[in-house]
Amino acid sequence: MDRKKTSKVIALRLLIAILCIGFGILISAQIRSLPARVSNPITPYLSLKETKDELYIEQDQLKNEIKKLQETIRQTQLENENTVLSKDEIKSLNNQKALAGLTKLNGLGVIIRLDDSKTASPSEEAIIHAADLRDIINLLWASGAEGVAINDQRIVLSSAIDCIVNTILINNVRITTPFQIEATGDQGSMFSALGDKTKLSNLYDRQSSQNIIFDIQKNDDITVPAFDGAFSINSSSN
Repeated sequence: MDRKKTSKVIALRLLIAILCIGFGILISAQIRSLPARVSNPITPYLSLKETKDELYIEQDQLKNEIKKLQETIRQTQLENENTVLSKDEIKSLNNQKALAGLTKLNGLGVIIRLDDSKTASPSEEAIIHAADLRDIINLLWASGAEGVAINDQRIVLSSAIDCIVNTILINNVRITTPFQIEATGDQGSMFSALGDKTKLSNLYDRQSSQNIIFDIQKNDDITVPAFDGAFSINSSSN
């Protein structure tokens, strides 16, 4: 291998290392940025609005970082089309693309089905909320999920899960009940965490008292689609 090709390989290896670190930081930041369930319904409106605005700003920053990383990957691939990479380097690059949601994932995982109560009187406690979806997604990431989708919408670092009137907005797509969450990754750990009633106590309480649909199943052949949305957001969302 001549000096020019060697320098390209070294540069690409360095890029892969930087991407690993960068995506790790973005994943941690996204998990922290997802809003927690509001347990006190009388929290002042202005405080909630300020928190929401801060989260949108942080999310916008994350999306810009992802867009930059995505472009860097694309440019590097074009510049190094003829460079021979090791199997480990190819695997590492593919892993980073998977973490960003740019490729579909298939493997062992879990399926969670959520739906409003079919028997209880209409009330806030008898329906599924955006906060319920966020609670489950946070728990899945914390217990070894590698890829997650809700009603075929891939959840990536830039995904927001918001309530718009009586629908849920994910990746700028409106979805309604029933919800099906599919996750690939550490099947045993995810299934165990989801079955722990102390971690999703509100959902389990409403399942018992209001008969909301909350079902968890293992599945050995789950396919999570690639993210097909845009990384930019509309400023009017604020």
